[in-house]
Amino acid sequence: MSKRVTLTASLLIVATSFCHAHTFTLAEADAIIVILLSIVILLLVLGGFSLHHNRVVNRRNEQLYRILNALDDYRAIVGDGALSLDEQEDILMKKQPKPKVVKAVQMDECRAFYVKMDARVNKEKPFTGPDFDQQSLAGFMEIDLETFCKLVPRYKDPDRTLDYINSLRAEYAAKILMDCADCSMGDIASKCGFKDSAAFISAFKFAFGVTPTDYLNSMNLMFKKKQEK
Repeated sequence: MSKRVTLTASLLIVATSFCHAHTFTLAEADAIIVILLSIVILLLVLGGFSLHHNRVVNRRNEQLYRILNALDDYRAIVGDGALSLDEQEDILMKKQPKPKVVKAVQMDECRAFYVKMDARVNKEKPFTGPDFDQQSLAGFMEIDLETFCKLVPRYKDPDRTLDYINSLRAEYAAKILMDCADCSMGDIASKCGFKDSAAFISAFKFAFGVTPTDYLNSMNLMFKKKQEK
């Protein structure tokens, strides 16, 4: 702040000397000083906005980083734990209270199936195939499409299923970005199952609110600041 005040005072002194040396009228000198003050104020406002924006972006990226770590921990427990997926499903079913109606049984079955599906998909990553879609997901879980829609009613719509698949691809891409900073957007898109860079960037921005490039730059800046502390 003191530097800005000093800079402002210096500009005013220079402007006053300049006006005096060129024998400007008082009105002309006042106009020049007002213009300089306006420019200084504008620069200060832009600087303050830029600082605020950087803080917001850093907080958001730290939150995204924590979310990714939490997802890793969750999927490590669910997908790579000492228990098999079937054993985890059995434990989950036993923890549920005994259903009194058929609808409750269906809800428990749907919930258990979704946990099992999400764990398997994240562990084996079949979504890295560009043609992986709703039908492929059902086949991956070894059931027909009709049964899949009953067990996962939220994904009856193929477009919603594709949103789920693309969100998994985006999460996977966020991890690859940190390990392969020199890879092109096309390479990462291909590794994660996107058909092209445009689809990758669109899905990533939808999932995280920023483009892959902005995400990578922000994460690198965050890590650099942590190392400097």
